[in-house]
Formats: sequence, structure tokens, C-alpha cells
Amino acid sequence: MYNHQEPESPAGTVISNNPLVNLTATAAAASFLAGLFLCFADQRSRTIRRYSVQSVGLGAIWLAFAMILWIAAILVGYIPFIGGALVIVFAVIGAAGTLAVLVTRVRMMLNAYRGVAYVLPFIGEALRKFE
Repeated sequence: MYNHQEPESPAGTVISNNPLVNLTATAAAASFLAGLFLCFADQRSRTIRRYSVQSVGLGAIWLAFAMILWIAAILVGYIPFIGGALVIVFAVIGAAGTLAVLVTRVRMMLNAYRGVAYVLPFIGEALRKFE
């Protein structure tokens, strides 16, 4: 059923041939909550663990970034004359960040479905110690 001893492999190589594992890893990569659940629920597959840890890390960083943007937009909104323009700039930055996270999640999902190793840019290596 599960491949208990999945080899450690660099990004871009096949790490799982099991369709059930690949589909579960795809679900973990799809959302923060699914990744959080699978991070604790499934301890048998390193592939699922890899994608769930990266999904949770990506979600946590995006949540922190969005909270900082939201608080900054509230604070600069009170500045006369330019406050409204700065709020719009923060909204555009937030929309661009959301689009970047969405594209990254789709890329993670495609790699998970194929059973290919994927490491997130910038934060992926730091998250490897939690796998």
C-alpha cells in the first residue's frame, strides 16, 4: 500500500510510483488545512510528509505576510492625502502575492501528482528538517 522506505532524492526525480500516495500528496499540496491534517495524520509516507510540510510552510508564510499587509494598510489609511493611494498599493501587492501562492500551489500539485520531488523556492530547504 504505502512505500515505507522512500529514498532521499534531489528535486526533479521520481520519489513515488504509488497512485494513492501521489493523490494524497496532491491533496496535501492543494491547501493549508489539508496539509496540516496530513502532516499529523500520515506518518508512513515521506512523499506525503514532504508535500504536507511544504504546504503548511507556504500557508503560514502567506498568512503572516497577509496579516502584515492588512495591518500596514489600516495604519497608512489614516494618512491624509496619500493614505488611500497606499492602501490601493497594498491591495495590489496582496493580490500579486495571492496569485504567486496560487501558481506555486498548482506547481506543487502537478509535481505531487506525478510523484516527482519538488522543493519550494526560497523556503523549501529550510522546511526540509521538518519532513
